[in-house]
Amino acid sequence: MIWIVADSAQELKTDRDKGLVVAPLGIIASGEPMEEGFTSEDFYRTQQQKGVTLTTSQVSPAVYMDIFEDLLKNPEDEVIVISLASGLSGSYNSARLAKTSVDEKRIHLIDSQTISFPMVLLVQEALNLRNQGKSAQEIVDILEEDKKKVRLLGLVPTLEYLKRGGRISAATAAIGELAGIKPILTLEEGKIAVPLKVRGMKKAYNSMARLAKEWNIDLDRPVVFGYTGLDSQPAQTLKEAFENQLETTFATDYMEGCYILATHTGPEGAIAGFFVK
Repeated sequence: MIWIVADSAQELKTDRDKGLVVAPLGIIASGEPMEEGFTSEDFYRTQQQKGVTLTTSQVSPAVYMDIFEDLLKNPEDEVIVISLASGLSGSYNSARLAKTSVDEKRIHLIDSQTISFPMVLLVQEALNLRNQGKSAQEIVDILEEDKKKVRLLGLVPTLEYLKRGGRISAATAAIGELAGIKPILTLEEGKIAVPLKVRGMKKAYNSMARLAKEWNIDLDRPVVFGYTGLDSQPAQTLKEAFENQLETTFATDYMEGCYILATHTGPEGAIAGFFVK
């Protein structure tokens, strides 16, 4: 059995029947860990409380060690770990440390260099390749190439939460808010980047679709649309913009963004994950 392990900076959940295990990053509310089992309503209510700051904590080496030891009881089994970008979190390093303590040969690590829906695409691909009978090394080799082809585009109505999390400076946030500028967010080499800034939400949605087209989105591969918050409308609006610009139709399912992403972006965000050619 080849087990796929990912951390919770992507949207899929543990499904041992499918061979998928998700290692949880922690959500910290003003210095106190949020209790397990909280709902989306709990999360966003806490996030919007005055004086409360949400942060995240990496998966610890001990947690990864427990997962690896559990999954490798059968000497023929192997593990492939798909981790949140090492430039955004220490979780990849935690997995590396755990690997050296448990089994160097049967644990394979991939720094996805991304977060959220592009990670979902890589995890789903790993599961599909495993089900096709590919070896662990073959899967790793393919994913190492495909991680260079996944892209994230995100839009948030306010820069406040990125400022709170230290992802942008207070000065940058203030200028953006005063000017009504909406930055289009992506990741470059595992770090947040802003390839485009536009004025107004409608123009921002259309600009995201144009960027995807300019980047040569691969319409023969999966595309995921998602949202942060309790309303999927931002994802629907983004999908419609993509359909208009690309003259195609996408599936109507929308994924709720993971709490790790939402901690830094806040609610009412729209995100797309896709491959480029």
